[in-house]
Amino acid sequence: MVNSGTFFGRLISIDTLISFDGVVPSPADLQLKLISLIEQFNKALYTENQISSESESLCRALCFYFDKRLTTNKNNSPLSWQKYSLKYYFYGYSDEKFCLSDQLETLLGASSLVIFHYTWKLLTLLIQSEGEIDSLLVLRAGYQERYSSQARIPSLSSIEETSSWATHHSVVSHAPLYVFIIGPFAAKWFSQNHLSSTGDNSIVWMVSGYPNDLVNQLTHLDTNHHAAAMTFFPVLSDGFENSITMIEEIRAWQFALSTTALPAQLPCLLGFYTRLSLQRYSHDPDRAIWSGKLTPLPNSHLNVETLIANLISELEVHDDGNDFYAIQRHAMGSTFVAWLAEVQIMNVLQKMFDNTKLHLAGVTLADHGVGFTRHGAWSSWLGEKYGILPGLSKSIAMLPLPMIPLALPEQISIVKPEYEFTSAPPTIPNRRLQIAVLMTFCICLITGLYWFSMRDQDGVHTQQSLNALLKNLLEDNDTNIDEALFSLSGTAPLFENGSSILMPESERELAELVPKMMLLPQQTFLIIGHSDSTGSAVVNQRLSIKRARVIQEWLIDHTGLPANQFIIEGASDSRPLTSNTTKEGRAQNRRVEIIPLSTQYN
Repeated sequence: MVNSGTFFGRLISIDTLISFDGVVPSPADLQLKLISLIEQFNKALYTENQISSESESLCRALCFYFDKRLTTNKNNSPLSWQKYSLKYYFYGYSDEKFCLSDQLETLLGASSLVIFHYTWKLLTLLIQSEGEIDSLLVLRAGYQERYSSQARIPSLSSIEETSSWATHHSVVSHAPLYVFIIGPFAAKWFSQNHLSSTGDNSIVWMVSGYPNDLVNQLTHLDTNHHAAAMTFFPVLSDGFENSITMIEEIRAWQFALSTTALPAQLPCLLGFYTRLSLQRYSHDPDRAIWSGKLTPLPNSHLNVETLIANLISELEVHDDGNDFYAIQRHAMGSTFVAWLAEVQIMNVLQKMFDNTKLHLAGVTLADHGVGFTRHGAWSSWLGEKYGILPGLSKSIAMLPLPMIPLALPEQISIVKPEYEFTSAPPTIPNRRLQIAVLMTFCICLITGLYWFSMRDQDGVHTQQSLNALLKNLLEDNDTNIDEALFSLSGTAPLFENGSSILMPESERELAELVPKMMLLPQQTFLIIGHSDSTGSAVVNQRLSIKRARVIQEWLIDHTGLPANQFIIEGASDSRPLTSNTTKEGRAQNRRVEIIPLSTQYN
C-alpha cells in the first residue's frame, strides 16, 4: 500500500513545478489532480492511525497553501484559478478569517510526529515562497527545539559517499582513465567534451556517437596507451519528444552493442539529467548537483532498479525538512523514478546491461539547468500525470560531466588485460632515431591522404559485397529465416532528397514483404534508415531515423504486428550502397533495411 509520504511527495512535486514557472494547460485538470492527491493523502494518514482532526487540519492547510501559490503564479491568471479554488471545493465557502500561519502553529503542536514533520516541511516551503516575514520566522524559531530533537542525522557513510563522489582522489595513476561517452545522446549533446580532460589529466573523455566508434577507439587505446577504460551512458529526460522514441533509441544501441565485437566487458556509469530543484550556484549556474555514485563492488551483478532505489534513499537522507532545495530534490527525484518505471525505461536499460558487454558500475542523477527548450518525454508525462508542465528555457546550458572519484582505482580498472599495458623502458635520445621518426610520420601522412581519397570507393565495394551475401541469404530464407535481411534498396528510390515521405512506387516493395513478415508473428525486426551524403551529419542522422520510423509505422499498419516488435536505427550516410557522386547513386543510398533479429535476442 502507498504510504502518506508518497502522496505528500507528489504534492511537493506539483509545488516544485509551480516554482519552475510551471504552465497550467487546464486549471480544471490541475484542480482534479490536486483534489485526488489530497484525498489520497488524507486516506493514507487515516490508514496509518493518525488523529483524524489533525489529518483534516493538515489537508485544509494544504488547500489554502496551493490556492495561494496558484493565485500568485505569474503563468496563471489569478481570476482563472479562483474558479477552481480547493477551499471552495472542499469547504464550500470563503473563510476570510482563516490564517495559514495560525493553522501551521496549531499543527506544529500536534501530538503526532508524522503530522509535525509534514507541517514543518510545509512551513519551509511557505517561507521560501512568501519570504522571510516576521510571523513565519517567529513560528519556526518557536518550534526549532522540537524539530532539532526529532531531526534525522544523516549517517556518516552517506555523507562520505556523497563527498567521495564529488572530489578526485589525490593519488592518480600515471596513465589517465579513459571514459567513453556513449548512447543515443552522446553525439548531439556531448560533442564538445570529445578529448577533454580534467585539470590534473587523470581522466580523458571521449565521445563515441556510434558503437563502431567505440570499438575503433578501444582498439586504438589498446594499441597506443597504458590506461584503464570505462563508459558513461547519459540519459536526458526531455531529450526525445516522447518515451516511445527514447526506448526505441536505447533498444537500437542495445542491439548494436550486442552484435558488436567489444574486446572485453566495460564498466558503465548510467547518468540521468533533469531539473529537480531551484538550487543553482550564482558563481557557476551551469554546475549540477549530483546524487549517486560508482559502486564499490564492480564484480557483482548490479541491478538498475536497486541502484536507483539507493539513489532515492540518499536523497531522502538529506531531506530533513529544513533544507528547501533538498525537499524539492527528494520529491522530484522520487517522481522522476516513478516515470522511469511506469514508461518502462528502467526495464529497457536493465535489458541493455543484461544483453551486452556493458557492466553496470553505478547510477547518478544530475539536478541541472533551468528547463528545456521544449516539452519532451518527461515533461509530457508530468503534464498528463499532474496537470502542470515545467516552464521552458530560452536556451540549454552545456551539460556537465560527472566527477568520477579515483580513490579506489580497482573500482574502475576492471577491464580485462587487453587494456592493461606495460610502459616501454626509457631510451636515450638519438639523433638518427629522431630523423627516422620524422620520415615515418611523413610517409604515414601521405598514405593517410591516399586512403581518405579511396575510402568512399572502398566503402561502396564493401557494402556491395555485403549485399551480395545478404541476397544469397534472402534466397534461402525459407530454411534459415533468422539470417535473412529484407533490403528496400531496389531501383525505385524510396524517398526524395531530404524527405522522409514515402514515394508512391516504393510501397510496392513494402507490400512484397508483408506476406513474409506475417508468417513470423513472434519475430522482432530491426529497421535501419539510411541517407545519402548531402546535408550535415546531424541532419542526415535525424533524417535516417525518420525514414526508419516511417517504414515502421507502415509495417505496423499493414502487417498487424505490434510496435514493440520493430526496433529502429538511423545509420545516416555511413553505409553507402553506391557512390554518392551521381543522382542515381544518391537515390539508391536513400534506403531502409529490415533485419529479422536472432531468436536469442528476442
